[in-house]
Amino acid sequence: MRRMAIGVLIGAALALLAAGCGDSTQSGDQKQGVQANQVIDTGSSKPVSGGHLAYGLEAETDGLNPTANRWAIGGTMLGLAVYDPLVALNDKGEPRPYLAKSVTPSADYKEWTITLREGVTFSNGTPLTADAIKTLLDAHLASPLTGPAFTPLVYDKATKTSGVTVKDPMTVTVAMKTPWVGFPFVLTFQSGVVPEPSTITNGTAVDHPIGTGPFMQAEWQKDAKWLGKKNPTYWRKDKDGTQLPYLDELEFRPIPVNDTRDAALESGTLQMMHTDRAEHIQRWRDKSADKSFQIVEDNGEGEEGFIILNSAKPPFDDVDARRALAYATDTKNFNDLINLGLFETADGPFRKNSPWKADTKNYPEFDMAKAKDLVEKYKAAHGGQPPTFDFGIAGDTDKQAQALEQNWKEAGFNLSIKQHEQAAFISSAVTGGYQANLWRQFGAQDPDGDYLWWTSENAGLNKPLSEGGVAAPEGGLTLNIARHASACQDAALKKGRETAKIEERKKAYADLQQCMADEVPYVWLDHVVWAVVAGPKVRGITNGPLPDGEASLPLGGAGDFGGVTRLTQTWLAP
Repeated sequence: MRRMAIGVLIGAALALLAAGCGDSTQSGDQKQGVQANQVIDTGSSKPVSGGHLAYGLEAETDGLNPTANRWAIGGTMLGLAVYDPLVALNDKGEPRPYLAKSVTPSADYKEWTITLREGVTFSNGTPLTADAIKTLLDAHLASPLTGPAFTPLVYDKATKTSGVTVKDPMTVTVAMKTPWVGFPFVLTFQSGVVPEPSTITNGTAVDHPIGTGPFMQAEWQKDAKWLGKKNPTYWRKDKDGTQLPYLDELEFRPIPVNDTRDAALESGTLQMMHTDRAEHIQRWRDKSADKSFQIVEDNGEGEEGFIILNSAKPPFDDVDARRALAYATDTKNFNDLINLGLFETADGPFRKNSPWKADTKNYPEFDMAKAKDLVEKYKAAHGGQPPTFDFGIAGDTDKQAQALEQNWKEAGFNLSIKQHEQAAFISSAVTGGYQANLWRQFGAQDPDGDYLWWTSENAGLNKPLSEGGVAAPEGGLTLNIARHASACQDAALKKGRETAKIEERKKAYADLQQCMADEVPYVWLDHVVWAVVAGPKVRGITNGPLPDGEASLPLGGAGDFGGVTRLTQTWLAP
């Protein structure tokens, strides 16, 4: 389980939300790829209401307050059961209204207007109004965890006043300090789901969430199960007028060990699960050949697997050490050994078929001789001491770590593999208490979705780069987890965020990729494939239609995650 997750995992492809979220500057070739290997029913049967579905998650979450808790894929799945997002993505990766009726930019993209749908209530009967959106956005702005995702918004920390203004009971305007073309995408996942306002202000959303979503929390036994009951007042109906959701009960079970999760599905303890492990995807491909099980794979722009390096801490505060580690990493061998050759090897944050992918120079591809030379150079500059580090992992990734360890030791690195429980793993990473970690992140189809992870603003700078600022010492929270302060990256990110012209954005993100190739804050491994697996009676495995009838992005579309599905329109065949 290569997993990074914090509260704000910004969503996918570039498109501009005009008056009805309908205009787009996205190029037409940027479409989510989904391979349906074995699906028993693709929509010909009429849905049946009722039943209980148990879903296996890769991990537990620490709470369901979107402004305070660190949501990985498991937290996002639970969150989308209880809450609705303001915006979701269509099947081309373009944003469309969900809980919002419209999200509209001003001509200069420095103000956005969010208009809500009429007649929506929270599950406790409280009406959804613009006050709930202001409460949500103001809480994000004040949050040390999620606030960095909203840095373009007008906000005074001293007085805690913001540019979020309630215009009427159903309308909010959001003022920006600078243009933000991609703002709507922050509303497609954790940052855009809407809790009942009092649960944010009194803190009860962590363990007792109340939302407008399809299910109401009935029980939560941490690390064992979460149980949701159908929300009887849910605002959505299907095209035939049937009340959603179809399921009476939805149960999530966090099962971090992949073999255990597989066994639970095979035994019928689970009816559905997700995985991003190649050996398990291959296993389920084989098992689904006779349609006793079903599998759908997400082959679109998803997360990358990589080694995240702490640029603020020895030995990786030295670019020679970072480049040496990259030269010593045999990604082809790793892909063949760990991924059975099923995944695409990576040399940057975009797949080869992504419209954002650019050719770069100087990224250190596997070359053991060059790795050894750079290790010797490092030793000469550091009193003869070899680059030494702890390599952090979480979950059942021992095999991956050992495959990498062998080459790194051959190059001259001195390392120890350190196993962590996931919550502690994430906490130590965001506070800088690591040197190198096996990681999975950066699944946004549009690069602005990963802005907060890459900008120097979030590397804990004690003063601006132009004044000699350096990344923060260990202990402070930083969403730029690599703590890599880069003027080169900052310039590219700013240009990409503030212009709506697609060719200018592509040039900006090509520059960004070259910065990464030169400075090596990450050692890339692979482009992750997520699969959702289900028993033979499950229908509606992928995301159903959006509220206005448009086809939804089949999988993912909730931040960096490819394995997320909204289970609003999932049902069980008799």
